Amino acid sequence: MKRLLIVILVAAALWAGYWFIGARTATANFEAWFAQRSTEGWVAENSGIVTRGFPNRFDTTISDITLADPDTGVAYTAPFLQIFALSYKPEHLIAVWPTTQQLATPFGAIGITSTKMRTSLVVDASSNAAIERSQFEAMEMALAFPDGREAKADAVNAAIEKLPAAQAAYHFGLDAKGLVLPQPAALKLQTGDLLPDALERARADVTMTFDAPWDLDALQSRRPQPTRIDVRLIEARWGQLDLKIAGALDVNTQGQPTGKLTIKAQNWRDILTLAVASGMLPEQMERPIDQGLSLLSGLSGNPKTLDLPLDFANGRVFLGPIPLGPAPRLVLR
Repeated sequence: MKRLLIVILVAAALWAGYWFIGARTATANFEAWFAQRSTEGWVAENSGIVTRGFPNRFDTTISDITLADPDTGVAYTAPFLQIFALSYKPEHLIAVWPTTQQLATPFGAIGITSTKMRTSLVVDASSNAAIERSQFEAMEMALAFPDGREAKADAVNAAIEKLPAAQAAYHFGLDAKGLVLPQPAALKLQTGDLLPDALERARADVTMTFDAPWDLDALQSRRPQPTRIDVRLIEARWGQLDLKIAGALDVNTQGQPTGKLTIKAQNWRDILTLAVASGMLPEQMERPIDQGLSLLSGLSGNPKTLDLPLDFANGRVFLGPIPLGPAPRLVLR
């Protein structure tokens, strides 16, 4: 019995020593990361880094965060960020954000509020901590833009998983409920009884391949750039309108996409009616556009469904043979 007690006491002492060394290491690593960013010309400030959670967790709180990357013009401020890890499984992290944050870009500052926002993140054991999988959850999330517009959602769930046997290919999933998107600044859209203000649901199932993995280097230096986007399904349900997008795009080193996306719209006449009612479309144009779209929808075999093929080539977007304009450049800053 005495020997067993000694063994227990020795094991407890060793575990306590391991925890205190791990806690000091965790704090030191975060402090070193902030210091390294400062030497690279970033604004990287905080008012304190503390690690608690004895005996089974490393719970690190970073207070009064200010980060700004001069190369991209992106800055982030928050009153705190909490990062939790099990002491026996440090590669599995949980990050908890405050209810108010701010993200500044070259286009203006975005205020972020939520009642709950957290991420579960599993990284590999290498020094670069490449993402293996991650899950994001936010409740009553809102983004306030500089021009007064706002985007919000009742609930957002997202997931990322690195594909096996692929260096930098990731599967993305998104499910947003009660999503309200910002209206164009020049348009005050009043939907009335035509459509509800919020999308009932928005979903995405997309696989993206990048030119480099998402790891610490992606945050500290150059962002990985997309080389291919496979859209299995992007779906949005807005009242009676059901929009679906599928297809694939290759992306060159300049961020120009090449490929094809197909947009399927059910009950598309609701959108046409809405466009006229809101003043986006002159009333005299409703009939000829309705006739043209009716012809296209008839080709699909269902007059309530409209299939629109979008082709991306030579830096431009085409609806069939009709040029629509320049294609967006897919470059991550």
